[in-house]
Amino acid sequence: MPNHPPRILVVDDSLSIVNSLSKILEISGYVADVAYNGSDALRKLQASNYDLVICDIEMPGITGLDFLERVRSEYDRDLDVILMTGFLDQEYFIRAIRSGASDFIRKPIDSKHIVRSIQTILDKKRSKYDLGDFFVNLDQAQMSFVIDPKHFSKFSISKVFNIFLMHNFKFNHNLLNELLIVIDEMIYNSFIHGTLNLSYEERLLDHESLQQLIACKLQDPVVADRRIFFTIEIDQINRSAAITVQDQGNGFDYESWLLKILDDQHLNVEEHGRGISLLYHLTDKVEFSDHGRRVKITKRIDGNNTPA
Repeated sequence: MPNHPPRILVVDDSLSIVNSLSKILEISGYVADVAYNGSDALRKLQASNYDLVICDIEMPGITGLDFLERVRSEYDRDLDVILMTGFLDQEYFIRAIRSGASDFIRKPIDSKHIVRSIQTILDKKRSKYDLGDFFVNLDQAQMSFVIDPKHFSKFSISKVFNIFLMHNFKFNHNLLNELLIVIDEMIYNSFIHGTLNLSYEERLLDHESLQQLIACKLQDPVVADRRIFFTIEIDQINRSAAITVQDQGNGFDYESWLLKILDDQHLNVEEHGRGISLLYHLTDKVEFSDHGRRVKITKRIDGNNTPA
C-alpha cells in the first residue's frame, strides 16, 4: 500500500451519519471523502483511488448491495467495502458476503467497532503474496502450516490463498470469497480464543489497546510456545475442499454453541459467537474434536457454487 494516510469513501444518504462517521475517521488518522448516494459514489470511484469504502445498504436508487456488485463487476474487484445497515437481515448478509463485502456493520455505529474493522482490513492489504505458477495443474493438493503466534500479524493466509485458489483452481468469485472468509474466521478464532485466551471484554478493546494486550500476552513463554496448525485440502476429483485448524489452547464448550445455532437458524453477525455461526452457514459440514481445539469444515466446490 502507498505510504499515505488511507483514503476512505463514506456513502450514506443521511447527512448526520456521513458527518459523524467522517469525524470518527479523521480523528483516527484517515482521510475521509463523502458521497450521499450510490451514483455519486460510483462517479467518485472513477475519478479517485480509495483504500476502502464504507457504504449504507438502505439507500434510494442504487442500494448498498447494488453498489457493491457494481464495484465488483465494473470497477475494482479488490477494493474493500464495509456495508452498514440499521436492521439485521440474513438474506442481505449472505448476499453481501457472497458479493465480496469485507465486513458488515450494524447501525447505530459503534466507533470502536468500525475503527477496529477498518484497521483489520487495512492490515490485511499490506500482506499480499503471489504464488505464481507453483501450484499449476494440480488435481489434488494438501498443504499444512504451523503458525507461530509471535508472527501471526505479519501475514494474511486468506490473501495467500486468494491468489492460489482463484488462479490455479479457477474457483468462481462467490465460492472463493466464502472460503477466504471461513479461513480467516477459523485461524483468527484459534489465535484470539485458543492461543491468547482473550475474554469477551478484552476482545472489545480499541485497536491500539488490543494490540498492546496481545503483545503483552505473547511475552508469556507458555502463550508464545503455543502453535496454530492449519491444513487446506483441495480435491478436484471429488470436487470438495476441507480446511482444518487446531490450536493448543484450553478448548471450549463447542457443543453448547452448536446447539444454540441449531435452535436459532438465523445467522449471527455479532462479534461474539460470529465465527461458529459463519462456519455453519457458509460450509456443508462442521466438525469439532479435541475439546474444541480442532475444527474441520468441508465444502463442495461443484457447479452448485456457480453464479446465476
